[in-house]
Amino acid sequence: MKTTTITTLALLAALSGLAQAQTAAPAATQSTDPIVQMRTEKRDANQVYREATTAARKERDAKVNAAVDAAVKDAKAQGKDPMVARRDARSKARAATRPAYDAQMAAARKERDTARAAAQATATKS
Repeated sequence: MKTTTITTLALLAALSGLAQAQTAAPAATQSTDPIVQMRTEKRDANQVYREATTAARKERDAKVNAAVDAAVKDAKAQGKDPMVARRDARSKARAATRPAYDAQMAAARKERDTARAAAQATATKS
């Protein structure tokens, strides 16, 4: 029993050491390889896109949730079913905010695609 415990602990220590050794270290300097630079630029463009879409989604959700909350409050005051009011208000609010949301998403997508194309063009020139 004692040797089994010691063996198990030794194996766990060895495996955890190997797992830590496999983690990637941050780069000390920028790479001069054009492919690596292109991938970094694309990753940065994707991150900017992700942040822009997250902001647009949060903005739309805030407007929709405000409309839904107001509709539910009115439905309760009038004695109507709040679940139906919630469903209808969500549908109407999402339809009302759709054009602005789509415009924000399209602008973010265009910005990302332009940045990715520029990164690709830079890498292919090298």
